[in-house]
Amino acid sequence: MPNAASLSAIAQGHLIQSIDTSRAANDRFHLPAFLRTALDSGLTQLETTDNATALTESDRAGGSAAARAALTALDALLHDGYKAIDAIRSTTITPAQRLEVFTTYGWTGGKLGTFNDARVLGLARLGVRADVGINPVWAYSADLIADLKAQLAIYQANAGPATGGDRTGATKKRDDALAEVETTLARIRFYYCCASEDTDQTTELTRIGFQPRRDASPTPAPAPAPSPTPTPVPPTA
Repeated sequence: MPNAASLSAIAQGHLIQSIDTSRAANDRFHLPAFLRTALDSGLTQLETTDNATALTESDRAGGSAAARAALTALDALLHDGYKAIDAIRSTTITPAQRLEVFTTYGWTGGKLGTFNDARVLGLARLGVRADVGINPVWAYSADLIADLKAQLAIYQANAGPATGGDRTGATKKRDDALAEVETTLARIRFYYCCASEDTDQTTELTRIGFQPRRDASPTPAPAPAPSPTPTPVPPTA
């Protein structure tokens, strides 16, 4: 099934796409064509293979009424989350920021898209991540996240485990695609560092989900040595 690493890479990849698309062509942080192409194609492959790992389980969900009910509930909750983002007042968020929030939660291009079991699971797992990296005011509400977690737990407890070569093969393809995307993300980080005199301390890294390097804390000066105790002088006779 989709794991934390693949969901994190997909979310960060979409965030980078959103930021990069908003940049002017002459912006020095605008990705060159070869890197943007690698990112776009890698994400497409990772999402396809990641969804396939969910399908190895979700295709079996029809055999469990509880699992099917959980997927139905997740579908409705995700629509609530989409509507909540769409309803954020325009006076408090710019169109580019709203698109960034949509993208962070997996709503590529700010569109609902087509729902199937695999996508419902993927979007739900994105929705409950703790490290979404956006303004908390725009994030999913705490009660919505709690409901998503509850339904995911019900699904996990009731969906039959995937067996046989299908799951093994799907997982291998997903892991290969994930490794490729992670390499591309590392290349993008290196490009950003090369595009600025601040190198790996550029604040532009934070916009695409990377942590800039911080200056090391200065080493405190050693405490002065204590003054020697004076030797007492004996009294003269």
